[in-house]
Amino acid sequence: DEDCALSALQMRARKAAAVANSSDEWNMLSCRESGCFGYYMLRPCQCNPYCAEWGNCCADYMETCQAQHSTYQPGGASLGCYRSDKVYSLSWEAEGSTFFDKFTFVTQDDVHGAHEFTTKEEAWRQKVISTNNGQAQLRYGGLRTPSYVGEAYKRYSVNLHTNEAWNPTPGFIAVLHYTHLPHGCGIWPSFWAMNSDAVWPKGGELDIMEFANGEKNKVTFHIASKCFLNKEKTEQCAPQGHTRLHKEECQTDYFNGKLGCMPYQRQPTGAELAAQPGILAAEWTDDHITIFHIPEAEIPYDLRNDQPRPETWGKWVMAYIPFEKGCMSHVGPQELVLNMQLCGDWAGATWDKTCASTGLWKGHGCVTGLSQTTDCCTKYVTSPLREVEYRYQSDWD
Repeated sequence: DEDCALSALQMRARKAAAVANSSDEWNMLSCRESGCFGYYMLRPCQCNPYCAEWGNCCADYMETCQAQHSTYQPGGASLGCYRSDKVYSLSWEAEGSTFFDKFTFVTQDDVHGAHEFTTKEEAWRQKVISTNNGQAQLRYGGLRTPSYVGEAYKRYSVNLHTNEAWNPTPGFIAVLHYTHLPHGCGIWPSFWAMNSDAVWPKGGELDIMEFANGEKNKVTFHIASKCFLNKEKTEQCAPQGHTRLHKEECQTDYFNGKLGCMPYQRQPTGAELAAQPGILAAEWTDDHITIFHIPEAEIPYDLRNDQPRPETWGKWVMAYIPFEKGCMSHVGPQELVLNMQLCGDWAGATWDKTCASTGLWKGHGCVTGLSQTTDCCTKYVTSPLREVEYRYQSDWD
């Protein structure tokens, strides 16, 4: 089952064989049947916006797809951005009943939140993970009693790191297929990549999907060494509908005000991502990273069949991160991470921006910041009145 499958597709060090499958099945596939986007790897004709350039459009391309493509505005794709000569194939997959066997359950909390990360055994007991109908679910659990005087209550949750890691050189694609995504006040879910062989952020960190409360998603990159985004490509290849917020220096040192780099990007809120379930994906190579969000109904054939051609996905680019030379020299193999946090450094500190409507805000019976008994966010998410909202209505499938 494809629902809620997290896949990493490691680039194979080979070129694609120029194989044309001339079977009746392929010849019968027309643009009308297959749609006007995506790449069919072994098919002799194509229907995507680039087929005219390659001289391999299907016979009914003109009448079926040309009108769509004449108004197609893929952002930087029309300028030659997002191109890749990589060939990818499936090397790892987590899905269904064995999904959680592919992960290590990390219990350390570094963001001072109102969550208690659990072991795998405790996660099953607290019912914060489950598998049903070929899908895997993550959710917040019940309340954990304070372990010392003055500590606040916390909700059980999980912090999952893949048992394997992938090297950006020669490249990989990470794909998350989701059907439901938690969002709302106090909620801070994230899908990201990190290296655990060196002290953070020496080995690099990529935040693919991360938002808190009612705020917008933020795609960012962090590294300890000197590293900058390519200014020209960053501007030229910005995706359609991008915000103006960006930062080109990737070196991260919070104590000296260096927060990492942030490319021009489309920034949907958590609610908007939840309303359009489908695919979140990242292609990471030695000179760039591209982030995609593909709604379920638009997932291209090449991706559904584990033959991804990200250079044809320009329509769905959410962020493009082109690096100056040398940036990847200190980046280590990347683990993929899924975690569900509550409050803390982000959701607690910025609570008043989008969650004052809850009736709790700074100076009105509570404070904002790290999780504690007087924290607005913590008081809200650990209230017995919020059991249904957080335990049963805030799952990640």
